[in-house]
Amino acid sequence: MAEIIAPQSSLKALIAKGKEQSYLTYAEVNDHLPESISDPDQVEDIIQMINDMGIKVFEAAPEPIHYF
Repeated sequence: MAEIIAPQSSLKALIAKGKEQSYLTYAEVNDHLPESISDPDQVEDIIQMINDMGIKVFEAAPEPIHYF
């Protein structure tokens, strides 16, 4: 049962981080995915789900915008 809970909590933590900073990087997504998810189609489905939640996924962290 712990094997099922761990990936879910990892994805929840990932989504929480994405909501907090309003974006994620592909590296962050890959770091939080369980090893059992290695199929590119599954990874794309997860990234699409994250995008549907309003969280953008980038190659690298975007530059911060400074307002003066």
